[in-house]
Amino acid sequence: MDFTEIMKLLKNASPYDLYRIKVAINNEIEKPENIKIMRTSFAVGDQISYFDEQSNSLISAIVLDKMVKNVRVRNLVDQKIWIFPYYMLNLEKKESNIHINHKEKPTKNHFRIGDCVGFDNDGKQCIGTITKLNHKTASLVTSDNKRWRVSYGLLFQVFDAESEKMRLLINHSGNIIEIGEN
Repeated sequence: MDFTEIMKLLKNASPYDLYRIKVAINNEIEKPENIKIMRTSFAVGDQISYFDEQSNSLISAIVLDKMVKNVRVRNLVDQKIWIFPYYMLNLEKKESNIHINHKEKPTKNHFRIGDCVGFDNDGKQCIGTITKLNHKTASLVTSDNKRWRVSYGLLFQVFDAESEKMRLLINHSGNIIEIGEN
């Protein structure tokens, strides 16, 4: 499923349309037959990934326990134990990123915690790593430890070798664990 295409379709939907779609989706993901299929497709001890709403990214984890409607996992990044519904699991290993069309303004859906991004600060290019996704802005930290809150519309992704100079390890909560250079 192409999440970028779905977001394009939803762009012109009214708040009521979005709410109605949300209700229909909730009804589908709570179906007992869907939960049963998911429960039987992996075992305790398997490494899985799940989509984390806060970081807007996939997180790797080890399955500790399977319950009736939920799964208990150990997050491999912060080693914390989490319990959440089966539908959060990405068992099919699908691409979950929503890509930016060069004609549209970027939104929170286009970024993840840990992304290396840049922005223009009075003619000076600043590059940093996203530490938190807020409603209208991204919190980020630069290699010189300056912290910024920048509107999503002003950010651009950084993919070149310059981004490799700054290596920040950011945990599930958006806290910096380690700062170093490659």
